[in-house]
Amino acid sequence: MTITNRGRTVFFILAAAGVPVVILLAAVMGGSRGFDQTPLPAPALSLEDTAMENFWGADFTTLHSPVGGDENEFVIFGGVPVTSPPADLPPEWSAFLGRWEGFSYGPPVRKDWKFVLVVEDISSEGGTALLWFGTNLQYPEGTTKVHFRTVPGNPPSIEWKYSWGGANNVCTVTYDTESGQLEGRIKMAQSGGPSGPIRLDRGQTFHVYQDYPAYLATKSISSKEYTDPSLARDYGAGFLLHLPEGYADGSAANWPLIFFLHGSGDRGTNVFLLAKASPFMMIREKGPLPFIIVAPLLKPSSKFMSFPEAYMDGVLEQILADYRVDRERIYVTGISIGGEATYRFALHQPDMFAAIAPLASYLNSLTGLEQIKDLPVWAIHGADDIVVPLSRAQQVVDALKLAGGNVRFSILENHDHDVWTDTYLDPLFYEWLLSQRRP
Repeated sequence: MTITNRGRTVFFILAAAGVPVVILLAAVMGGSRGFDQTPLPAPALSLEDTAMENFWGADFTTLHSPVGGDENEFVIFGGVPVTSPPADLPPEWSAFLGRWEGFSYGPPVRKDWKFVLVVEDISSEGGTALLWFGTNLQYPEGTTKVHFRTVPGNPPSIEWKYSWGGANNVCTVTYDTESGQLEGRIKMAQSGGPSGPIRLDRGQTFHVYQDYPAYLATKSISSKEYTDPSLARDYGAGFLLHLPEGYADGSAANWPLIFFLHGSGDRGTNVFLLAKASPFMMIREKGPLPFIIVAPLLKPSSKFMSFPEAYMDGVLEQILADYRVDRERIYVTGISIGGEATYRFALHQPDMFAAIAPLASYLNSLTGLEQIKDLPVWAIHGADDIVVPLSRAQQVVDALKLAGGNVRFSILENHDHDVWTDTYLDPLFYEWLLSQRRP
């Protein structure tokens, strides 16, 4: 994945299954900062002595440290030992030692990529570090072992090379005394294109679960298979399900249903990825919701770019048959391609839903919108979205209004493609859904 920005950057490479993947660690570089002192000796190591390599620890509980008394929750790389610096090591080098966490702040989604870096040991010549990275820390893109050299300067830095596209590129990371953060840049051997920024500091505490399905089960979130085998064969591996508190108390009560459609980044075979950028966030991070929540997984395929109507029909049919759903309160929401599918699902079954909420979405065809003119629609979009430009969302809203539609449009300032984090963690969003009921 390549992320671009005007800032300077530092990249990491993971060669997974023989296929190099570019992962960046970057930060905007300010002017010269701190460390006003006499020049340090030239580095003893050359760039040819530096490298990056795959690293997969076999012992989970050794690499990570437990959180309190929870036997399942761990601090990522919290168990990696850090070597004490030599007594004669200048403080500008020992400042790099230890565990760092942070985010990419570059487009297209700020803070989507997360990083944990542990500088294990360092000398005046060089040292080693471990790096953990991914958009979903529970299922990281990978971990790497970094062998770096130290480079004198104002400020001093650590530096290493990686090979990409047949060229050797140079990664440089500095310690900013003003912010207490690590900052980085890259010197590209060919394009020289900057990316980022990413900032790492010591204030984060990213956690991971040794048994993620078991953790989700404590929140009444579980994976389910389809009773119709053709759904799994043709479209996706299954769906993620939440049953609300009180569902299993023996009563015959029916419950509102949220039908969630994910974005393109979660397509694949791992249904547990859907617990991240979805209404499940609210349940994991803040508390219970009085909804059945269903999220079907879409597999990668050249046959369809988004959710086919036949797939959505089949999943909804199973949910209505297997669970106690209040048919007057069925809601559809989705992000990006899932937002586009939200509109299409409503057009496909215009008399089924009580309301829809497409996020960061669009619609390729604006014909037939009069079919849903009486359906409450809450469209939400980021003002700075470069994945789906705001103008594309505005086109759909304008066409709905022209058709006499009942549409509410929220443009979130200082938001890029990610409007789901703030929306799905906002209790007012769920209050609005519950206030809508199909006539």
